[in-house]
Amino acid sequence: MKKLFVILSSLIAISVLSGCVSLNSVSLTQLPKERDHLVSATASDLVFLGFTTQNDFVDEAIESLKAQCRGGKLTGILTKHQTTAYVLVFKREVIASGYCNIAEA
Repeated sequence: MKKLFVILSSLIAISVLSGCVSLNSVSLTQLPKERDHLVSATASDLVFLGFTTQNDFVDEAIESLKAQCRGGKLTGILTKHQTTAYVLVFKREVIASGYCNIAEA
């Protein structure tokens, strides 16, 4: 009986802790000639049963990219939107990277 409990508990734990990742979209702007300073940012949000009323987490990634390139121009931006599905919870994630080109005076 104890062995059966351990096996069932292990199976439940594995199914709860594992997830399935799907890539929803990818976009890329034109790459610059000079690619010296790569900056990147991520932001995520957890939703229950896939129901959500906001997408504000995307703004966090945008602001993080801008903060890493003060006084410069962001080019060659690659964005990925992916979702990791757990048993009842979904993690939505935006990953963005680009090149910060600072104009020389």
